[in-house]
Amino acid sequence: MRRTTILEKLLPSVINAAIVVVMSLPILSVAPLLVWKISVVAIFYVYSLAFLVFNHNRCLGMIICGTRWSRKNRMHHEFLYTFLYTLSFATLFIWIWFPFDVFLANMLLLQLPSILLTGTTFHGYLSGNKYSVTK
Repeated sequence: MRRTTILEKLLPSVINAAIVVVMSLPILSVAPLLVWKISVVAIFYVYSLAFLVFNHNRCLGMIICGTRWSRKNRMHHEFLYTFLYTLSFATLFIWIWFPFDVFLANMLLLQLPSILLTGTTFHGYLSGNKYSVTK
């Protein structure tokens, strides 16, 4: 098994985000935009918790991409990871000066340097140095 590359780390997150956004579209049709954004983040957190509890923290994106975690971590690290992963996802829906500015800052100033320095995402590093592997 080898560590995943940056793209192999990105693709499962993109798949998970797309699934959750599609799941939340019915809410968008009946609720204000702010309520929808909060709902998407809440759905993402529940989605992530469901895979933590029922599939050993191997989400649908990881299953589709054929990746897995290098080792099993303590449960409090897994919950911390899920919370921080959700916060990272939430940056898609927050902006200050222009759309996706907070997301870009998160990706370019936190996630990318963390991957290059530690081999894992910032939230993976903070929650027990979790990293994904593939065949």
